[in-house]
Amino acid sequence: MNRVARKPLRPSTVLVLGFLSIIILGSVLLYLPVSRYEEATANYLDCLFVSVSAVCVTGLTTVDIASTFTVFGRCVLALLIQVGGLGFASFALLILTLLGRNLSLSSMSLAKEALNADSGNGIVGLVSSVVRYAIAIELSGAVLLFFPYLKLSDSVPKAIGMGLFHSVSAFNNAGFDLNGDFNSMAVFRGNVYVNLVIAALIILGGLGFFVLKDIFHQRRWSKFSFHTKIVLTMAAILVIGGTVLMFLSGTDLLDSFFLAVSARTAGFSTMSMEKLTDSSTLVMIFLMFVGANPGSTGGGVKATTIFVIFIAMATVVSGRKPNVFKRRIPHDSITKALTVTVMAMIVIIVASFGIMMIEKGRFSSLDILFEVVSAAATVGLSRSLTPVLQMGSRFIIMVVMFIGRLGPLTIVTLFTRLKPERLEYIEEHVLIG
Repeated sequence: MNRVARKPLRPSTVLVLGFLSIIILGSVLLYLPVSRYEEATANYLDCLFVSVSAVCVTGLTTVDIASTFTVFGRCVLALLIQVGGLGFASFALLILTLLGRNLSLSSMSLAKEALNADSGNGIVGLVSSVVRYAIAIELSGAVLLFFPYLKLSDSVPKAIGMGLFHSVSAFNNAGFDLNGDFNSMAVFRGNVYVNLVIAALIILGGLGFFVLKDIFHQRRWSKFSFHTKIVLTMAAILVIGGTVLMFLSGTDLLDSFFLAVSARTAGFSTMSMEKLTDSSTLVMIFLMFVGANPGSTGGGVKATTIFVIFIAMATVVSGRKPNVFKRRIPHDSITKALTVTVMAMIVIIVASFGIMMIEKGRFSSLDILFEVVSAAATVGLSRSLTPVLQMGSRFIIMVVMFIGRLGPLTIVTLFTRLKPERLEYIEEHVLIG
């Protein structure tokens, strides 16, 4: 009998299975006795939650990282953050390249999907550049953070470890910290030097590797790609606009700047989120929802997506074509931007409703919405809800983090099959507005 040829798994399916495998492996490693202090009360579900959060580079946690995990556990956590931020497909492709193995079309297609690249051309060189940039920036950040941590630590090795961990966490927009007591970076509140170093790492990680490569090689605005110009424009608008709006809402200027940067999927904070005014909280929710950029370590619907939607809205009002920076945005990009945004909103609404039903009035709707958007955009900022949520709510948060890391479109493609249309129907306008 002839064997039935197996259909190769699609890149989106391999990505999902790959991330799930890493999450499970990470949770087992974190649950090992060598990973946890004897007095730590974390159970396996806590380790699973932390593993999901680390691989999805979110930063939400049900336990205090500093008092729960040993040096070995922290190394495991840092590795999970690194793999989650850069993508396991990038690491797999890099290892195959170093071993001298021939790369198949499927492996290159997988890396293309993971990095949101337009094509597989030059994907090996791109992955190599991604890893080089990441290592160089993270080591530089570790050196800069070594000195402030040396003042707080009782030994040089500890200061080195603290600097390196927080540099990796910041560049990968993860938001995990080892400062203890769920206080994030509050120990450095008002410290301009540390605030600027962490903010710089977050921004570099959130710009995206395509943009970093473009800036490094071109170095002039006129030579930058269309994508780079959009990313840099949106970064300036969101950071400056967010800082001004939160400052006007009653938050200190340095705190406003740091939060405006961190809200773009990083998850670090120098103050308690419960102390924010309602207006500042709404600004944070919007910034978290927007997130970072394609091909970066951050999440969210992406700044380029929101940019395209606003340009599309402007064309409806002005009657002009969607032109910007002497380039026209194609119709399929507008359609995809709207689809991604609406799908993300559906995930947030459904998850918020589910948690509200489970918690039954224990928390305000604003607090729950903040937590869900933080999870969906893989931010990690919290209003102290995650550690005290019911088990069902924690499961919802884990699912939302997973969807947020891979993207709603990737998840949907697991359950859909493209079928060629055989009929062409008559086009007819729909009344809108």
